[in-house]
Amino acid sequence: MKLKHSVSAAIRRGFTLLEMMIVIMIIGILSTFLVVQVPEMLDNANLTASEQNMKRMFMGLTTWRQNHSGQWPSDSGQKFFLRPWKDGMVEKTESNAKMYFSPAESFEDVLRFNGMEQEDLSVIEYLNDWDSIGPGYTSYAGFDSGGDREVFRELKRNPGLTTIVSDAHMMHRFAMIYMTGDGVAHRMLKADMEEEYGIDFEGGDDVEVGPGCEIKEFQSVSNN
Repeated sequence: MKLKHSVSAAIRRGFTLLEMMIVIMIIGILSTFLVVQVPEMLDNANLTASEQNMKRMFMGLTTWRQNHSGQWPSDSGQKFFLRPWKDGMVEKTESNAKMYFSPAESFEDVLRFNGMEQEDLSVIEYLNDWDSIGPGYTSYAGFDSGGDREVFRELKRNPGLTTIVSDAHMMHRFAMIYMTGDGVAHRMLKADMEEEYGIDFEGGDDVEVGPGCEIKEFQSVSNN
């Protein structure tokens, strides 16, 4: 009887060790999966949030245009999409103010990049300082004809082919977001930019939006 008991106990211990090995193996597999998938899931969430930000901006621009005979703001760069905020066509709440900052480059991030401290400065006060708006003031770039009237006419003729808001630079891992004048948000994949335009992101290249940008979709916007 003692022998049988010893054998049974040994079998139970053997199964316990086997189960532990299986659990360790499963944890290893899950860890590998998470290391690969979590950054991608977070980036997709940020990309989607940026698309929503731009659609909200478009709603503000639509309200502004309805009050200005269907015309687009004559401002350039960031002031183009901030004009509805300036003129009170967008309710000045903290939530609305934060739509002008990407989840991948928040208001706090922008302040740090510009060497500013948040302490006593709210995002509403920041955006209300119209005269200070300049390069890098928000996360996004706005329509800028670069003084070329044909670019502005193209926006009126073919809004769906003209970018009016975009990420200011490559701030996401896999794509850049831009929105055309018809209110549709698009994704320009990093892999496509590398293949089609020879951009070497791993080597430190970035996308400088503006009239001189090698990518057509980003030539009609600037972060100035």
